[in-house]
Amino acid sequence: MNFIQSVQDYINKMVNVAGMKVLILDSYTAGVVSMVYSQSAILQKEVFLFEKLNMPSREQMSHLKAVVFVRPTAENIALLAQELRKPPYGEYYLYFSNNLKNVFLDELAQADELEVVKEVHEYYADYFAVNPDFCTLNMDESLTISGPPVLDHMVDGVVSVLLSLKKKPFVRFSKQSEATQKLAQEVVRRISQDSDVFDFRKGDSQPVLLIMDRRDDPVTPLLHQWTYQAMVHELLGIQNNRVDLSRVPGIRDELKEVVLSGEQDPFYKSNMFANFGDLGVNIKALVDEFQEKSKSNQNIQSIEDMKRFVESYPDFRKMSGNVSKHVSIMSELSRRVDQYRLMDVSELQQELACTHDHGAAFRKVCDALGNPDISFRDKIRLALLYAIRYEEGGRTPEIADILGQQPGADPQSVEIINYITEYAGRAVRTGDLLQNKNFLNIARSNLLRGLQGVSNIYTQHKPLLNEVLQDLLRGRLKDINYPFLIGQPTKDRIMDVIVFFVGGATYEEALIVNDFNQANSQSMRVVLASSTIHNSESFIRELIRTRGSSSLR
Repeated sequence: MNFIQSVQDYINKMVNVAGMKVLILDSYTAGVVSMVYSQSAILQKEVFLFEKLNMPSREQMSHLKAVVFVRPTAENIALLAQELRKPPYGEYYLYFSNNLKNVFLDELAQADELEVVKEVHEYYADYFAVNPDFCTLNMDESLTISGPPVLDHMVDGVVSVLLSLKKKPFVRFSKQSEATQKLAQEVVRRISQDSDVFDFRKGDSQPVLLIMDRRDDPVTPLLHQWTYQAMVHELLGIQNNRVDLSRVPGIRDELKEVVLSGEQDPFYKSNMFANFGDLGVNIKALVDEFQEKSKSNQNIQSIEDMKRFVESYPDFRKMSGNVSKHVSIMSELSRRVDQYRLMDVSELQQELACTHDHGAAFRKVCDALGNPDISFRDKIRLALLYAIRYEEGGRTPEIADILGQQPGADPQSVEIINYITEYAGRAVRTGDLLQNKNFLNIARSNLLRGLQGVSNIYTQHKPLLNEVLQDLLRGRLKDINYPFLIGQPTKDRIMDVIVFFVGGATYEEALIVNDFNQANSQSMRVVLASSTIHNSESFIRELIRTRGSSSLR
């Protein structure tokens, strides 16, 4: 199960049309393609032109063949039908990222009076492949299923994931979440409705689709992360593998936007899960290696030396760009860690997430809220973590009042401190997220922590997903918490698991999946999909938006 490989395979099939081609995409599929292929790599496949489907007019170039890859939406079908009536290209090969409705196919057939359409296929690349085992639908406003368009997009995305991986799974969902149950029901309906395309050869064991809800673990998106990929998204933001550095002081023009892709950057591929300390050491080694190559290239004394330099120059230039990129990112991450006192903030976050000591927690949070060196955004996060941990017996209204008195405070941000337990309180969460639903669990958690010690105070917390995957591996995931919609409990070993998060996942959860797969490669394979990828800013923004809504939960 490999998302990047699956999407690459689809694209390779599309552009396998012989001759000179133009690749026509919509805004969504343009991002899908860019995640797994660079423009230069696509150009090597005789693609000479890239176009957007919604361009108002095109130059007549009948010698080119048009490869069209778009989502099968009503808007796209209308635009495509309009183009087919007066086609600027000689032949059209149509590929849709999901199931094409018969009514849409009829509309296209009627528009193709000149019979320029040579092929029509469904290639299920309706998601953004971030890592081999992590993908997203890039949906804004998906913390709750607020209406049919949101639900339909999630269903399309999950179905696309299953079809691209060639899996017809048992389906389980989070018991306390109406949203996961509704999504599970719609996915099951689509599997039944499209049974012919789900007719895959059965493997050694039945795969499982587990649909989880972000509100079952509201803690993970609020914590500072200390691995490369997660840190970059938290502090700088990653959008379709691109990082905006334009606001970094003194940044050079060519570095104002950089690409972080494991497919194109071997250093990033090797270090995306490296912690902050190891990352600094590895970047230093990268710089040293570059300096050695620079010295060797300066020693040109013969024709052979010149020839060797010219042959190696493209690789040398690429390495130069990579070194500059990673040094710039690391420098900015370090600057922000120091400026916003993130190590102090992170230590307190971890205490709130992992230990239960109300007196000390209240005092420390109050001190942090009054500290002018801590950003208001981090103060919101501390207040939210306090409200989640001490939902019962805490002093959340007092914390909210203190937060509201801080410079930069706004009413919406303060109001979500009291709202967080409505969205994700103990009564509506599946499982025992903080192991504090009863005294025995609190005592056991504190005892284990005392016996085992803590290797790193900044990475004590483990997302709920970690516990769920371990329970799945051991056959202990309770069906009372995650019931089956299709299938039933079995003693057979589960080999393949697809986890989908309604409301968005995080890069910390992507790290958990990566580590789990490395540790259990012979026992179970897991991939993670989500409606979006959160950092703390996007999660808080979604909390503010959903507050008081009557969305399906």
